[in-house]
Amino acid sequence: MGTETYARPTSTTPATPTPARPANGTIPAPAARASGPTSWIAQPAGRAPRVDPPEPRLRQLIGVCGWAAVLGGIGLVIGIRGLVGVLAAEPPAWYEPAAVVAGGIGIALTIGAFLTVHRARAPWIMLLASSVSLLTTMVMTSVAF
Repeated sequence: MGTETYARPTSTTPATPTPARPANGTIPAPAARASGPTSWIAQPAGRAPRVDPPEPRLRQLIGVCGWAAVLGGIGLVIGIRGLVGVLAAEPPAWYEPAAVVAGGIGIALTIGAFLTVHRARAPWIMLLASSVSLLTTMVMTSVAF
């Protein structure tokens, strides 16, 4: 059975093997990373070092958050108006699917703006497109009810 030692049973549970320790009671340190002629095996071939994206400017982050908050507030008002209209009256057949698609596109573009906030123009373009989607939903809601 090798160099394994077993603890003395103190209850009815079976004993578990414990690894053998050196005589002085210390635990050996983990092996160091390879640094010899075979150290190239540890590095993936053809992989460039990771470059983190730059931190966004605080002014830009606040602007994106503010614009997204305004879009969210207006979208909530439009959504509540659409819900009341659907519950109170019979909407046209095209309204519900069109409102869901336009709202989903607007939400996806707003999420994309947050994901690209470290870039210079991409979040602003996405928020502008999200605003167009919100305006489209607003016009659809006013036409339907």
